[in-house]
Amino acid sequence: MQRLRFFDGQLLTANDLQAEQSYHIEKRRLHNRRLHGVGVVDGLTVSVDDGAGTVVIVSPGFALDNHGNEILVEDPVRVELGIYTNDVCFVTIEYIETPTDPVTGTNGGVEFSRVTEGYAVRSTTEDPSESANTSQLGLARLIRVEGQWVVDETNSRQKLNKIE
Repeated sequence: MQRLRFFDGQLLTANDLQAEQSYHIEKRRLHNRRLHGVGVVDGLTVSVDDGAGTVVIVSPGFALDNHGNEILVEDPVRVELGIYTNDVCFVTIEYIETPTDPVTGTNGGVEFSRVTEGYAVRSTTEDPSESANTSQLGLARLIRVEGQWVVDETNSRQKLNKIE
């Protein structure tokens, strides 16, 4: 890992500032992975909506993914369950970054001046613990009982112990 060393009169470029940000982001991710691990820190419980049973609600909470990314969910999230022929599906969350705030660059093209950190909550038939996509964090396993989806309480999700 390499970090910048600043000195008076140094000319800084966009690459220098990006390298500085990347260094600190990677250090924080390394800290999260090695010291805290992977899993749900708080909240992010999944419940099936009382209606037709085709919607789940994920409560606000915080998690760390396999890469050390911090996933913060500040408001409840409603997720439409797809039409599945299987009797088992999973609710997952994944950290995402979205380029935002477009501005005109020096070459006349459009550059994005910000990156918004966020998440995507999805339902899938693929068990996230067996998935090739290591970015997904499993929140719940759902099973179909008498035609209705219910949260499988026997399935344990990865939960981190939080220090109070």
